[in-house]
Amino acid sequence: MKPRRSTRGAILIELALILPLAVSLILGAVHFGYLFYLYNGLEKSVRDGARYAASRTYTTAAAHQTIVSNVVVCGSSAVCVTPLVADLTLGMVSVTTPVLAADGRPERIKVEITGYVYNGVLSSLLGPTTLTGKPSMEIPFLGLYRPPA
Repeated sequence: MKPRRSTRGAILIELALILPLAVSLILGAVHFGYLFYLYNGLEKSVRDGARYAASRTYTTAAAHQTIVSNVVVCGSSAVCVTPLVADLTLGMVSVTTPVLAADGRPERIKVEITGYVYNGVLSSLLGPTTLTGKPSMEIPFLGLYRPPA
C-alpha cells in the first residue's frame, strides 16, 4: 500500500489561480450591465422627447430646444430639477430639424444625446465610455407650425 500524499495546500493554490479570473468576470458583468441599463434609460428619454417634440406647436428652434431638453432630461416640460438618468444634463441634448419645408415648417425632428460620459467600475482600466450621437431618434413632425411674428 502506498502512503497518501498531503493535499493541504492544493485548494489554496487553486483559489489563488481562479480568483482573479472570477473577480474580473464579475466586475466586467457589473460594468457593462450598468452601462446597458443607463443606455436603455437614455434611449427611453430620447424616444419620449422626440415624440413630445413631434406633437407640440413649433414656433422657433430655440424655444423647441429648451422645452424638449427638459422633457428628455427630467421627463417634464417644466423646469428641470432631477434628471431621469444619472449625470445627464440639458447641454447634452441636441434637438434639430434636419428637413424644413419651403415655408419653414419642420418636416422631421431629430433628438440625440451628445457627450454623455460613463465612468463605471472598470473605467480606471478601460477608460471612460463617451456616448456621442447615441442614442438618437428622428421622427416626422406632426404638430402645429406657428411662424414667429
